[in-house]
Amino acid sequence: RREYVETLGTYRNRDGGFWVASTDPLAADQALTGTTPTDQVHAAALLTDGAADAVTRYRLVTWRQLLDVLVQDGPTALIRKVREAERSDPHGERWPRSKTHDDATAANVMVHE
Repeated sequence: RREYVETLGTYRNRDGGFWVASTDPLAADQALTGTTPTDQVHAAALLTDGAADAVTRYRLVTWRQLLDVLVQDGPTALIRKVREAERSDPHGERWPRSKTHDDATAANVMVHE
């Protein structure tokens, strides 16, 4: 894990790497933004990278399924799935990562007409 963490550090807050605002507030300038007409939005989710790991790292669900979990069972159910995956690989052997548990926050909204 140490080698992974050291290598990861060489990509933090650099072009071609990834941006972490908690260690460098200027990283927020690298955020990807966009717009969608409101009449095309039926649901939305705000996720930290730890919650998004359900899709991006662990591949437990697709993005569509993630929204379904949030709507049907709530954010706690999504985070429970992530924690189960983390606990099944506490040393990061199957899914390399810098720590056993990442912060995980999820919020969702449904738009009703």
